[in-house]
Amino acid sequence: MERNEEIEIIEHCLELARAKRPPSEGHEASIPVARYLDPSRFAQELEHLFRGGPVLAAHVSELATPGDFVTREIAGIPVLLVRSDEGMSAFLNVCRHRGAIVEPREHGRCKRFVCPYHAWTYDRHGTLVHLRHREGFPSVVPGELSLRRLPCLEAAGFVWVVADPSAAVELDAFLPPALVDELRGLEAEQLEVFASERRVWRANWKLLVDGGLEAYHFKIAHRDTIASLFLDTIAPYQPFGACSRMVLPRSSILELAERPREQWRLRDHANILYGLFPSATLLVQSDHVVLVSIMPLDLGSSMVELHTLAPKGARGGSREGYWRKNHALTITTLAEDFALGEQIQRGLASGANECFRLGRFEAAIERLHATIDARIGMPGG
Repeated sequence: MERNEEIEIIEHCLELARAKRPPSEGHEASIPVARYLDPSRFAQELEHLFRGGPVLAAHVSELATPGDFVTREIAGIPVLLVRSDEGMSAFLNVCRHRGAIVEPREHGRCKRFVCPYHAWTYDRHGTLVHLRHREGFPSVVPGELSLRRLPCLEAAGFVWVVADPSAAVELDAFLPPALVDELRGLEAEQLEVFASERRVWRANWKLLVDGGLEAYHFKIAHRDTIASLFLDTIAPYQPFGACSRMVLPRSSILELAERPREQWRLRDHANILYGLFPSATLLVQSDHVVLVSIMPLDLGSSMVELHTLAPKGARGGSREGYWRKNHALTITTLAEDFALGEQIQRGLASGANECFRLGRFEAAIERLHATIDARIGMPGG
């Protein structure tokens, strides 16, 4: 972010901390419980947000050199990401012969992708380059029957993919320039995946995303882990189109009041959360970044993947123990949030609430749901 904006955010946090009150510029709102229970709404979310819109799919360190690949499943759609000499490509990971998964491995490096069913073979550009007993397919022109290509974008150290090959999506327009500039400032391309965690949580994906859009719960839900490190409920919020930035100031930010402004650095005294619509988050800390991806599996369960991105060489380096402790603390803290999401999921159909109430400092949740409503073309009731 721009230096002037960084100073303004710190000053705002100090002002709120001195007043010992959360921000009050928002308004009260409510979220209908039906939004988390409606199968038709969920189907529209899958179609328009996760299959028909850009989804953050990988960090560039996972695809560092030509031939590197990773496979993903995006809302039930198998996807293959490949780096070639020309750059990044994405394909449906589905053979053009009989529809088998072409590359079953999660990651690796190769020149050719060989379907395990009948050995139809594709190169790094997705082009069909070999089929066994070609005489049995006189109408097939190998170079014309490629893997279905998907829109993809590499920017600021990350890769976005649209899982629908027919979707009319302008990827460049999805990420506002101001947000791209901020993400570039993280220098995430200089990091690499140090450790990862994957787990299924029995909660609607929106419940899990909601939990990361306010700091009202910190002193209670995280009282045994990180609560003492952060100010209570203070979390300045800035939208960037459908995406957002939230600042979670630590208690140590109060020390800056006695220091000259040229020594102020926000990352040293706050966690910065970039919400990358629809359901990915970059948790920016002083010396590393955590990528959290939430993928809906069905109406009441979600796959959460967490990747700690640390400086290159962290694995096997002299500070490996430090990075492992950081990774473990992140897993523990987010598990506290997601366990509460599971509890909420169990009570959704009870009839106890027709709506969830949102306080003036939970406006980011209301904005997320309004954005979802607009993207799927359904009213918020």
